[in-house]
Amino acid sequence: MINNRKCYILTVIIFLFIGISQPISAQSADTQKGQASWYGSQYHGKPTSSGELYNKNKMTAAHKTLPFGTKVKVTNLENQESVIVRINDRGPFVGDRIIDVSELAARKLQFHNDGIGNVKIEVLELPGDYNPQNAGFFTIQTGTYTNAQHAARLSQKLKAFDKHLEVELTDDLFRGKRIHRIRAGRFESRAQAEAFNELLKEEGLSGLVKEA
Repeated sequence: MINNRKCYILTVIIFLFIGISQPISAQSADTQKGQASWYGSQYHGKPTSSGELYNKNKMTAAHKTLPFGTKVKVTNLENQESVIVRINDRGPFVGDRIIDVSELAARKLQFHNDGIGNVKIEVLELPGDYNPQNAGFFTIQTGTYTNAQHAARLSQKLKAFDKHLEVELTDDLFRGKRIHRIRAGRFESRAQAEAFNELLKEEGLSGLVKEA
């Protein structure tokens, strides 16, 4: 049974690396106009698609494609009120709505009572680690480390596990400390990334599947 399972997962990964489908194009538009909605108490404290807990009292929003961490200016076209929100969730998936803002943002935009509003959204800032070539793809973040040598050793283990696997080791400053992140793979779907992560788990190398 274990060998059959491994063969199945490896088949999925082989199809991934030989490139059976075309790359997904990155979103190029910095401005959108359309309907916005909001979500509140029933989702308060529940995980968002980014893994962050939803807080109805914070300036956040859901968008279908923008990278998590993107800062967006949302303007209510009826009264010109505007707010800046950070994308941390996916949606909305109702009709042609383009953004789902937090309850606090909806109150500031003054469409809270109406439920929806006509808005313009403008991208102000993309996350620091965003690479437009990775738009639409998934990766496995195997960890965040303060020890550079430990991160380098783990990176080498991942490369040894599969010579075709893309392994990215980056470093950044966080609260005054230098941290090292490892991302493995560039997958065309969450299912493919989860399948490969199952193989890594058997070797003690698994991580968290996230949008690249």
